[in-house]
Amino acid sequence: MRIAVCEDNAIHRDIMEHLLNRYASERSFSFELVPYEYGMNFLYDMEEGSYFDAAFLDIYMEDTMGNEIAHKLRAMGYQGEIVFLTASPDFAIESYDVDAGGYLLKPLDYEKLKMVMDRITRNITPSTYQIRQRATVTKVVYHEILYIESSNSKCILHTESGGAYTIYKTLNTIEKELGDRRFLRCHQSFLVNMDHIKQIEKQFLLSNGDYVPIRQRGVKPVRQAYIDYTSSKSAIL
Repeated sequence: MRIAVCEDNAIHRDIMEHLLNRYASERSFSFELVPYEYGMNFLYDMEEGSYFDAAFLDIYMEDTMGNEIAHKLRAMGYQGEIVFLTASPDFAIESYDVDAGGYLLKPLDYEKLKMVMDRITRNITPSTYQIRQRATVTKVVYHEILYIESSNSKCILHTESGGAYTIYKTLNTIEKELGDRRFLRCHQSFLVNMDHIKQIEKQFLLSNGDYVPIRQRGVKPVRQAYIDYTSSKSAIL
């Protein structure tokens, strides 16, 4: 999970990082935090393709207002969580205007932050893969994924419904992000969802009729991995 903290006060940024690290420790939760001193720098990054699952926005920043940033994010199609940081509850109504996850009063209280984070993390489903494209995110349910193939500097994710998504990441990175046993690295350039395998020969035949190659120097361990998976499939599902 990626979290942006837009706060022009360095001390408050450090406090947020400390509280989020405490939350991560208590909840066995992992995240990447990116701090911003200026709200416009955060907005520029979003416009250039960065994505964050949650954004904590200080209402009063040196270069802009947090509520203005929030409105621009929603206008861009941003679907992530927005939480306001403020010294006054006067802007509480603004949180409803941009469908925000709430607001936190300064000085920050850990118990209130924990409540907000619990609400945010409940909305992130672990059985979906998030494909980020500029300010929008597409969530693909694991079961819908047929296979992922590496093509030059990008990967193509193929779905059961016939969709294909371009992802500008390495196959190694995607495999780690999925972190699910159903996805088998059967070839240097292919990651296959074993739930969709219908037949094994020199290649895997999938439920939609596509073939996925098996690396020739590792046919036996790849086949054995599939056999082991299917034998314990009921326990996994």
